[in-house]
Amino acid sequence: MIVREAIPADVDRLHELMVELAKFEEYIDEFAVTKSCILEQGFGENATFKAFVAVYDGEIVGMAVTYVIRWTYTLRPKLVLKELYVDRTKRQQGTGKALISAVQSHAASLGAGEIIWTVMAGNEYAERFYLSAGGEPDRKWLNWSMKP
Repeated sequence: MIVREAIPADVDRLHELMVELAKFEEYIDEFAVTKSCILEQGFGENATFKAFVAVYDGEIVGMAVTYVIRWTYTLRPKLVLKELYVDRTKRQQGTGKALISAVQSHAASLGAGEIIWTVMAGNEYAERFYLSAGGEPDRKWLNWSMKP
């Protein structure tokens, strides 16, 4: 297995994995991401996110999608891990940890002060995974949202 930055040829599989995640996290009815969105916003000079893919025997089996918050109170960027997903058939084989490692390297290359992410409430498997990878819950801040 290798982990690398996604390339435009990966768009179809990235989209499939995003759909699988949307179904798992129960927001598939609101899921609006298209293959063309991924292509337009994930690649090129004006990319708004960066994706990494885990490839096993020539097949993409996992993804990590990140974006940067450039200006923070520390004057260092934060890297947001927006999505991490591994195909069910390749879990517990080091795929997730390899993706996290790529995200950490990317954060270091940016001079990021930290990597932040959210975990769906009740996803104890994800919580255990992130703890084992060196993450910890942020007990200081709670996520909030509102519609514009």
